Amino acid sequence: MNVTELIQIIKGLFSSTGKTWVFIAEKNYPWRDVLLYFTIPVFFLSSYVGIFNVSPELEHFNLPPTWMFLVIFIGTVLAIFLSTYMIAAMTPRFNGEKSFDKTFSLISFSYTPVLFASLISSLHSVLQFMNFVGLVYMIFLFWRGTGLVLGVPPHKQTGFSLISLLILFASRVVISALLASIALVLTGNAEDILNQY
Repeated sequence: MNVTELIQIIKGLFSSTGKTWVFIAEKNYPWRDVLLYFTIPVFFLSSYVGIFNVSPELEHFNLPPTWMFLVIFIGTVLAIFLSTYMIAAMTPRFNGEKSFDKTFSLISFSYTPVLFASLISSLHSVLQFMNFVGLVYMIFLFWRGTGLVLGVPPHKQTGFSLISLLILFASRVVISALLASIALVLTGNAEDILNQY
């Protein structure tokens, strides 16, 4: 994977999703390449922005900005790994291809509209609706990619996508909450939270 291909993929996910997913499937990038060239840099930037636009599952944690950044960044990346493992293991039950590399690419690149939406919404509170738009487009991208990247038959795509997205979002909530709890203990803020209840 090189920078030119990466830019082509990002543009293609917004302009010609089908061709782009086919391109990704044919390239069959190793998960390490996707992690180094896309997941880490883009999620790093998104997590930094996330400090100012905290996701609902973390907003009740009163953490310093640096710790909040670490929780969002590490939590999201770990959630992608965990959900990739579970979704790849489940794919053959839906007559799709079991491939950690392709599943990792599918999940990581599906996040693209959410990442761009978080950047846009951080500019002004009136743009918060972009988060919802990004989420809806992410779901569409993921659904479209299940057939083209993993080979899930059309009549099984919707069920597979729903279960996969539930796994992805549940993984993110659980891991982020666990990391936030650890961060609270390390920063000494856990007692303050407990005293509120």
